[in-house]
Amino acid sequence: MPTTPAFYVAPNGKDTNPGTRDEPFLTLPRAQSAMRGSSSIKTTFLRAGTYALAASSSTGTCGGNGSAALDLGSSDDDETWSYYPPDGYASAILDGGSTTASTGVACAFNASGASHLTFTGLQIQHFRYAGIYASGAANLTASDNTIHDLTVAVYNVGGIALHGCSAATVNNNYIHDVAYIGVGAWGAGMSDTTVSSNVVLSSCGAAAQPGGNDMDGGDCGAIYLWDGQTHASTNVVVTNNYVRDVNVSSNGAGDYSGCCATGLYLDDGMSNVTVSGNVVTGIKSQCFVIHGGNDDAFRNNLCDLDTSMDQRIMTYQWDSLKLPMSGNVIEDNIIVSGSAAGGSGYSDDGTPTPPTIKNNAYYNYGGTKVTSSGGNGSDANPTYANPDISCWDPTIPTTSPVYAAPVDFVKLTGGWGPPGFVLPHTGTPPSWPHGC
Repeated sequence: MPTTPAFYVAPNGKDTNPGTRDEPFLTLPRAQSAMRGSSSIKTTFLRAGTYALAASSSTGTCGGNGSAALDLGSSDDDETWSYYPPDGYASAILDGGSTTASTGVACAFNASGASHLTFTGLQIQHFRYAGIYASGAANLTASDNTIHDLTVAVYNVGGIALHGCSAATVNNNYIHDVAYIGVGAWGAGMSDTTVSSNVVLSSCGAAAQPGGNDMDGGDCGAIYLWDGQTHASTNVVVTNNYVRDVNVSSNGAGDYSGCCATGLYLDDGMSNVTVSGNVVTGIKSQCFVIHGGNDDAFRNNLCDLDTSMDQRIMTYQWDSLKLPMSGNVIEDNIIVSGSAAGGSGYSDDGTPTPPTIKNNAYYNYGGTKVTSSGGNGSDANPTYANPDISCWDPTIPTTSPVYAAPVDFVKLTGGWGPPGFVLPHTGTPPSWPHGC
């Protein structure tokens, strides 16, 4: 049981388990006000139950999309908003009441200019645009949360949406059934950010709009990073995440006849990113995108092209920044399929420098060999072998050929989602044998 000074919050200010604490139980708005007035209490524990939230009267705008339920600024530095551990993860449910694009609260939390904020173990549901929306919030941590059923897609929102937030940590969250991005980070100043061990299922749910307008699910990523300004952020890591089903309504066609409903999407000059140990499966246009960036490395990921004969491994495109796109690497990954055809391989759009593609393993459970070439180059040293993957939660035995040279695949870490999380056996089944 926590021993540090804290406020304890229960739905409607009523303790759902009387006699366990002596502290006053507050409503959420009262807790926020009390924390701002306290120099010593920086943690709010939310007891189990559903908190039906209304928009605050503050200036928090969730990126210009409407008021938040809880608005955090610099006076809230170092705060933690947490589930109450004895009650269990996801037991405190923040409900924004959104069931359509025109109803409910914009987002649960809006953080602007606050530092060292922590959001952990909460369940956030039925908001219009975002669960956690932050701008200029350095050293933010969002961990072990469950975020679902967000109803509106506009460009700058998502389950967890970070704008210019350096040194952020987004780990072990479970995000599902959201209209737009699962985890997104935009703009310069995101150096030292890590996105790890999250589960993102059925993201980018808004209908595709052929031609694209950045306000729909057909040009969208389950995990999305954008730096269309300075492309100077460094030490950004996307690792050990599990993604399944992106823009199911278009069956992966997206906005551009096979692009861009994407698993892991590095957009508009996003550079210096290490993408490793992730699993991308189910419906989508492609597993990966590099759009204009330099020095991005995709290593030791598992990409499943599903049963679509048109899915791409990666879309590799130039953009208006006109960077040289140098130093990009795609190596030591596993690419599988369950299609009669071999997929569309690596797609290119007139880029100045092709990526280094080598030492990847390819296997089709359903037909001809997976295509290991494309408009942006061919794998210099492909391996075609059955990786012996099994289960929905992909397991690769130590005897698998992918662990040997030249692939030298690094074992998947797993442990996705909050502690005790069990991957749902719903949505699109993986191409590999999964009956276990």
